[in-house]
Amino acid sequence: MTVPDNAIVIACAADQDYVRPLAVMLQSLLANLGTGRTARIHVLHGGIDDRDRAVLTELCARNRGTLLWVSAQDTRFAGAPLWGRMTVTTYYKLALSDLLSRDVRKVIWLDSDLAVLGDIARLWDEPIGERHALAVPDAVVRYVSSRCGIAGYRELGIPPRARYFNAGVMVIDLALWRRDRVSERALEYVRQYRDRVWFWDQEGLNAVLAGQWGELDSRWNHNASVPGGATPGGSVAGSSWIVHFAGNLKPWRYARHPQRDVYFRYLDMTSWQGWRPAWSLSSTMIGLYEKIGLRTMLYPVEHWAMRFLRVLSRRSVAEHP
Repeated sequence: MTVPDNAIVIACAADQDYVRPLAVMLQSLLANLGTGRTARIHVLHGGIDDRDRAVLTELCARNRGTLLWVSAQDTRFAGAPLWGRMTVTTYYKLALSDLLSRDVRKVIWLDSDLAVLGDIARLWDEPIGERHALAVPDAVVRYVSSRCGIAGYRELGIPPRARYFNAGVMVIDLALWRRDRVSERALEYVRQYRDRVWFWDQEGLNAVLAGQWGELDSRWNHNASVPGGATPGGSVAGSSWIVHFAGNLKPWRYARHPQRDVYFRYLDMTSWQGWRPAWSLSSTMIGLYEKIGLRTMLYPVEHWAMRFLRVLSRRSVAEHP
């Protein structure tokens, strides 16, 4: 299917549990899309029901967006490691080369747990050159040798101070990905190092694309969960073009999330207007934890807790659904 000249090609992934966050991402993206541009959005999904798919398709249709639903087969990721709450959908971006038609040579990947506050056309128009991808350096994992970086960087001969990117927002040269088997090699990496991998597909892509990606302005992927609210480039939520609700502190789980207003502003433009997470003691405690600055002081403790959780909940994608 031929892509219109004025269309920006987007890809993302979601399952039933991420329908509302996906709605926020789509609504925010299209609400801020520049005049004269359209968006062609591929949603790689792991079983979203027909009603919700119809609602999201209509949301896009009335906002200069065309939504294409692409069913992803989990079995292609058999043996890939998981831990904690993460599901197999994190690996769906590694199916882009196969699931998107050959005429799609460039695509913007967006995770579904973010809000787009700037015109995505500006990101689409960023010159990619001969690089396989453009991305923002990660706000927490600065280098491949950092804690939670690339487990096998030494074996792969990657310099320890090579930068490490966050894979939640990427401009991808899909033609180069296909030519150089980026997806297949990233999957091979996470399977080989499955007992040492931290951040799943992101680590696999960093291992494969070391030295072959370009840095984007940090405002294209502001990590809302980082204490102090700054990314390596110094952007703050108020001046960011994309706010990424990375980590475990999600606004749809915790009503006191520091960036809750951004999330619910766009949710209230959708069919889920007025929805809010139920009050809970844990939500209140998380809000206080953020508000009074305890998280900044105790952030290293979170890393140790994460290491413990990783060991306790380590598993692999099954060969059969």
